[in-house]
Amino acid sequence: MNFYIILVIIIISSFGTTANFVSAEVDLNDIEFLETGILDTSKNQFHISNEITIREFFNGNIIRVSGQTIEGFPYITYSKILDNKINTHGMIFINGQFVNLSFEEKQNQKEIDTEKKEDIVILVQYTQRVYSENFAKLEIKIFDSQQNKLNNFYQNYGYVLNADIEIIVMGEDNQEFYSSSGVTNSKGYYETEFWLPENSKRETLTVTINADNENSKSSKILQIFNLGRVPSDSGP
Repeated sequence: MNFYIILVIIIISSFGTTANFVSAEVDLNDIEFLETGILDTSKNQFHISNEITIREFFNGNIIRVSGQTIEGFPYITYSKILDNKINTHGMIFINGQFVNLSFEEKQNQKEIDTEKKEDIVILVQYTQRVYSENFAKLEIKIFDSQQNKLNNFYQNYGYVLNADIEIIVMGEDNQEFYSSSGVTNSKGYYETEFWLPENSKRETLTVTINADNENSKSSKILQIFNLGRVPSDSGP
């Protein structure tokens, strides 16, 4: 059932509180990614941040949502509202190219979830911005997605041990900057770090993390910003 809501939105959902500014006669719960806070491509999943702008066009029949994911990728979506149905399309900008977002209805999701009882989720803490002559660090935890539905990095149960981990870091020239592989320990944990040399240029590094075990596999894409040399007028 539709309801009237003023956007300044205070969207209370699984991903936090967000503020913005238009008005539309639409049930926001029907725009699924605003409720879940998750965007999907055919290969990867991203979490939207509080950097979000929502605009209304054609008397509320078109809702445009743009912003940036927590992982650092800008995106834009358009939702067409017709006969109480919402059809959403959009793109996300990854590693210098636009990638289509997927908003297919998951009619068989319950059956899929049953088949994948031990599906896994990749959670990461990492250095987002780093100057030359410093290390960029990645801390990775792999969980059973059914036991860590809130994607809590610090949860102390539901670990997936002995999962194979592969990490590939690519520069803007599509050349490999760094790679690492290994397995998670008894707490589903794996860490690595890589050095940014003195002569490294300012660029955005794209990090792909792949994880798999006997039952399932998952992947995640992040961005690390190489800021180059420390400015000469910077403090210690």
